[in-house]
Amino acid sequence: MALTMTRTRTQTALTKLVERLSNVKGELEYVEVLLVAKPNAAGSLLSRQRLLQDQHAALCATLKQFDQGIDLEQVVAGAGWQKVYRVRTQQSLARRYLAAAGGV
Repeated sequence: MALTMTRTRTQTALTKLVERLSNVKGELEYVEVLLVAKPNAAGSLLSRQRLLQDQHAALCATLKQFDQGIDLEQVVAGAGWQKVYRVRTQQSLARRYLAAAGGV
């Protein structure tokens, strides 16, 4: 019984970490697109990019501790991070994202 519970907890933790990594990758890609599209907001976007890169590195290190054989390159960029902004269009997303990041 204890083995099953431990395995279930480990799998749940791995799943949540991979989902978080996917969202961080997606947001990093979005920040890179915004850096090109909105150069006037580069200051706040660059600080957000550094934060996301640090989170990415920490998540990768944590996942490697859980499972040495995990291939982190297989984790694709997700869009779950966009749910916080509750928008329907990319224009609205950019506006709210920049406002939250302290940009223009």
